[in-house]
Amino acid sequence: MVAVEKKSKPRVGFFGMTSCKGCYFQFLLLGKKLIDIFDSLEIEHFWMLKEDNELGEFDIAIMDGAVSNKDNAEFVRKVREKSRYLIAYGTCACFGGIPALRNDVSGFHEKVYGKPIKLKPLQNVDPLDMHVKVDYHMVGCPVNEQELLNVLRDLLLGKRPGEPDYPVCVDCKKAGIRCLFKDGIPCMGPVTIGGCGAPCPASRSPCDGCRGKLPDANWGSEYDLMLEHGLTKDHIIQKFAKYARIAKPGRVKGK
Repeated sequence: MVAVEKKSKPRVGFFGMTSCKGCYFQFLLLGKKLIDIFDSLEIEHFWMLKEDNELGEFDIAIMDGAVSNKDNAEFVRKVREKSRYLIAYGTCACFGGIPALRNDVSGFHEKVYGKPIKLKPLQNVDPLDMHVKVDYHMVGCPVNEQELLNVLRDLLLGKRPGEPDYPVCVDCKKAGIRCLFKDGIPCMGPVTIGGCGAPCPASRSPCDGCRGKLPDANWGSEYDLMLEHGLTKDHIIQKFAKYARIAKPGRVKGK
């Protein structure tokens, strides 16, 4: 990854592929903090905020959603060509997310969309880095808005942002949250990428794995724990694949 050089008013673009757009709304929920962002950045492309959006040159491109059809694949390549730094924004962009669940089924496109299908789907739903080089993976469904602020701050300072490499359990320990397994509640925290602050365990709800799979996690131990807590094999597999069917960031196809 490279850091964006310090200069006045870097040009930023927000773009979207296949997703629910919840990560975009998360950005808008920043409220008054947006004023500081707009003072520091030129938001040149954001279809939820701007009526006129042009695909120009960008210092930072923030791309939401998975690649599910040929138009998506062509568009993300265009954005990559015009951007110095590309952020995969949210779990769909990083791992395929919920849209990638369709990779395991077939024959439903005609039933859902009818014939002819205007946007021919790809064989598989892919994360962004199966098609282009990604400089930063911002996981979450939706993303953590504070993490976005921290990454943008680092880039403005000319620093290289570091991606979280620890499980949600670390967030729980920092916050003094009692482990849910101790109360008989199966939780995905031990195998899920941390950095969210553990809001779900804090409310005594189990982590659902929305931030994707921690690559070096102890999957065998997590599997055994869930079996001990009454989950079936099929249920455990569903939990592991729900948000991040593709276990970790891939590589650009053909390279």
